[in-house]
Amino acid sequence: MRFVRVNSLTLKVENVLLGDESFFKNRPDYDMWIQSDTANILDTYNSATGAFTSLPPFSSWTFNETTYRWEAPVAYPDDGKLYDWDEDTTNWIEIT
Repeated sequence: MRFVRVNSLTLKVENVLLGDESFFKNRPDYDMWIQSDTANILDTYNSATGAFTSLPPFSSWTFNETTYRWEAPVAYPDDGKLYDWDEDTTNWIEIT
């Protein structure tokens, strides 16, 4: 099993370890170890929802609390072409 240690003050993930649940239950800081297959170092833990939020891929993106995903300020074009995000223009640039 994969567990992450969450800092009780910052709610940031500080450590990621693999081990049996019994190993973590015997630790004095057991309450700050949370089983997660997806959380990574520096992700933030939301104790109300039990979800982790990763760092934004770009500073202009915002976190959608409903989908738990980072979203660009401009929707990805739906024309079948490939695009890459350009933070300088805050827009999608076609990959040619």
